Amino acid sequence: MGLAGASIASAQSGLPVTGSAAVDATSADAKVAVEWLVDHGLQRLPRSFDGDKDWGDTKKVWSGVKMRMDGLELKTHRRFRDVEHGRWIKYQVNLPGDHMARPVEVRIHQVVPIVELSTAQQRWRIDSSVLVPMTFTAQIQRWSLGVKLFSVTVSGEMKVRMDSSATIGIYADYAKIPPDLIIDPHVERATLRLERFEVERVSHIGGDAAEAWGEIMQEVLVERFVKAQDDRLAQKLNKSIDKERDNLKISMSSWLMKLTPNK
Repeated sequence: MGLAGASIASAQSGLPVTGSAAVDATSADAKVAVEWLVDHGLQRLPRSFDGDKDWGDTKKVWSGVKMRMDGLELKTHRRFRDVEHGRWIKYQVNLPGDHMARPVEVRIHQVVPIVELSTAQQRWRIDSSVLVPMTFTAQIQRWSLGVKLFSVTVSGEMKVRMDSSATIGIYADYAKIPPDLIIDPHVERATLRLERFEVERVSHIGGDAAEAWGEIMQEVLVERFVKAQDDRLAQKLNKSIDKERDNLKISMSSWLMKLTPNK
């Protein structure tokens, strides 16, 4: 029966589906539901994210002494100025383009049927991982007291993994014939981590130096991008889901076609 079939049976009877019908919730059905949610979310995400670390940093240095006469008294005042200094990094992380067919990979680890006590509705707890390939480009500059020592550009690929545990209910909306399926997700836990990282090119540098810049960029992207997105991720996802409740529907014919491989 699966997620869709069990949900429709529940809606028709007005009772939660238990026993063998609940056990029939399969990983294949869960994967379809998660893939649909992921595709829906990717369409609404910005295609790129910008960030930096210490870009534009300066250091105050002595720049001489200003002298003036105050009557017969000579007064001096030390002068300082800010000059560019330190290691500057700015980067851009890009999501897969819209033209790519299913750029993300969805892995279902566990599907457990549950009954929500407050509403007596059938739901499923789905533990899954979503792997998203991304590209990045970064510019790295080194300044020493106002003098630019070098500027390099680093580009490459990375894969970010989101592990999550969510409950999903799928209910039939009989306002239409055939009925739409309303997907009702709630994220209980979500974490991000860097699954893979690879530098493809470092301008004007090769060998061990290129590898060293790759290690620096990996550290920066984990600190500035992955951890920033990971902060309160489940809360952010549920907030985004609530904004899209009216759009979380899929037609029965589309659902059945996804469940039928030869179609």
